[in-house]
Amino acid sequence: MGWWKGKPMRLIQTNLREIDTMLDVDEYMRSLEEFSANVLLFNVGGIVANYPSKLEFHYVNPNLKDDFTGKVIERVHERGMKLIARFDFSRLNEACALPNPDWLYRSVDGEIVNYNGQVHTCVNGYYQQEYSLQILREVAERYPIDGIFFNMHRYVTQDYSYNYYGICQCGNCQMRFFEYTGQERLPLKEDPNDPVFRDYDKFRTETIRELFLKRIKVVKSIIPHIAVCNSHSGADIFRKESNTGINRPLPEWNYSATENVRTVLGTWDGLAVSNSAVHFVDYAMRHTAVSPHLTGLRLAQDLVNGGWLDYFVIGTLVNQDDRLCFDLVKDIFRFHQDHEEYYANLKSLAEVCLVVPESSSIYGSKNELKGIMRILAENHVQYDLLHDSMLQSPQIDEKLRRYKLLILADQRSMSDDAVQAVDRFVQEGGKLLATGFTSTCDRKGHPMGSIRLQSIGAKEFVLKPQVQGAYFRIREADKATLQHFEPIDLVYLYGEALECKLEEGASGYLGLIPSCMFGPPEKCYITEETDTAGLIYKRYGRGESAYIPWGIGAHYEKLSNHGHARLLMSAIRDVLGHRDPLQVNASPLVEVTFHKGVSRHLVSAVNVSGQLGTAFHAPIPIRDLHFTLRVDSEPSCVYALRRFGDIPFVYNEGQVSFCLNELDLFETIVIED
Repeated sequence: MGWWKGKPMRLIQTNLREIDTMLDVDEYMRSLEEFSANVLLFNVGGIVANYPSKLEFHYVNPNLKDDFTGKVIERVHERGMKLIARFDFSRLNEACALPNPDWLYRSVDGEIVNYNGQVHTCVNGYYQQEYSLQILREVAERYPIDGIFFNMHRYVTQDYSYNYYGICQCGNCQMRFFEYTGQERLPLKEDPNDPVFRDYDKFRTETIRELFLKRIKVVKSIIPHIAVCNSHSGADIFRKESNTGINRPLPEWNYSATENVRTVLGTWDGLAVSNSAVHFVDYAMRHTAVSPHLTGLRLAQDLVNGGWLDYFVIGTLVNQDDRLCFDLVKDIFRFHQDHEEYYANLKSLAEVCLVVPESSSIYGSKNELKGIMRILAENHVQYDLLHDSMLQSPQIDEKLRRYKLLILADQRSMSDDAVQAVDRFVQEGGKLLATGFTSTCDRKGHPMGSIRLQSIGAKEFVLKPQVQGAYFRIREADKATLQHFEPIDLVYLYGEALECKLEEGASGYLGLIPSCMFGPPEKCYITEETDTAGLIYKRYGRGESAYIPWGIGAHYEKLSNHGHARLLMSAIRDVLGHRDPLQVNASPLVEVTFHKGVSRHLVSAVNVSGQLGTAFHAPIPIRDLHFTLRVDSEPSCVYALRRFGDIPFVYNEGQVSFCLNELDLFETIVIED
């Protein structure tokens, strides 16, 4: 079995600068030991070779005095640690790049991008397609590395200052795009309304994966048991990042680590996941750190969801100028070292599967996902995440049988196989909740003009554009089914919606108010109300579906209105009748996970109360959390790992109940069989 299998690891990434090759290697090793790390991610080559490369166009670090890489690998292995070698082929030093113009990215103006002497290369150029393989072969034949990681393994259209240069227009890209699609022109910008760009988006995905497989084939031919660490299916360790971007919408996405870890573990069986908590603020602020409490939250979510601990700094742990988070990071890493057996081989006990609409992200569907994730987390619904590429996998039927409820969040782009798989799931007794424009586009994202899922109670629709002053009425007849709407009669609509023609046997809830006056105050009253449904229910085979033909999740992600959260939860609990295996009575600011381990159940809780606008402070202690869960037999004992020890419990007819008196950042409660 590969060294990366069997238990989560504790990884430190030190992105070394050229000057760091002059450091004291023994001091470097001691710093890793202080953080209880057992894996080092270390930059070996690509932009800068940190070893004496013999290749003409592999730029060697000018500060290199000896075989720095060889020395570090030797010290790492002496301590029983593993080393993952990092490579970045997205840029090339100008001394190597300028004599080889055919290797380089070309902007929409036909220009190269030279950033601080590092020139952007093209995925389809000779350097990335062939010369990178020579570099990988040289390293793999020379050093006993344990893993390999490719940084920025993608089409790069921005520099580190976020200047955007457009889709690469080089001759290599033009030739390959024509070979793949028959299109004679490359798109100039990323426009989801352009059918040529939609083809390019798929071309981009397929060519990146093709190059990834070429690279790992070379490395594994030399070191067969090496771990490939990257954000691509086919890797051994799927690595993602929780990072901060100065130009991103605010506030910070506080479930980033949860999304990253659950997506991998819920999609690819047997794949390890390492999600990095990035130390620094952004590219231009690499020497200052984010809030220690944001780093702590990311690491806690990594841990309780079954991922590796992973922490990433520029430079080394010795020469950081902002060390405020170090004590907290060390504490979490040390806790994991002492309790790693509990987090090994975890099996999620969630009965809800939420699909990640990656193929529809050009339409903004990830905002729909985020809003639904937040509603589920705040209501303590246990859910797994499934990457949408799995919907067309031969294993999809087996994968979906694990779940009672499937949620499609504005899953527009769907192949015929994906549509049929979802319909089979419902036909065989599953429950489906779909939102937005689900199944209205083909696999490449081209609109098809109809709802293609047979299990949804509508096919034909008319697009209702976004207008101001629109609502859905929760009518008295609706409230007979939809609970907790006694004091609420309206939820607002501020986005596109589908006016659907209901299929035979389908029933509609809510009534659309197309637009009403909202000013001046004297004119603020409703004059028109329709029967256009905002929620559609249908029985299909042995299963049933609920369809919300507008972006309810995106609405919640934008302004977190209580009406949208209640409506989504009512669709799950009242319309579809879903009941969770774990009942939680706790603040919405507590995120809960539920797993089965070896001869035990684990309930973990993470306190997300520290976020206030754009700031992350120490979480406020939350008290009196009550849990009830189904078990096969009376537990022998219940205890907490962090601070509380044994916990009293009550067992009654297949259910065990207990209380956690206080929660700081996170806790894991163990229910021994």
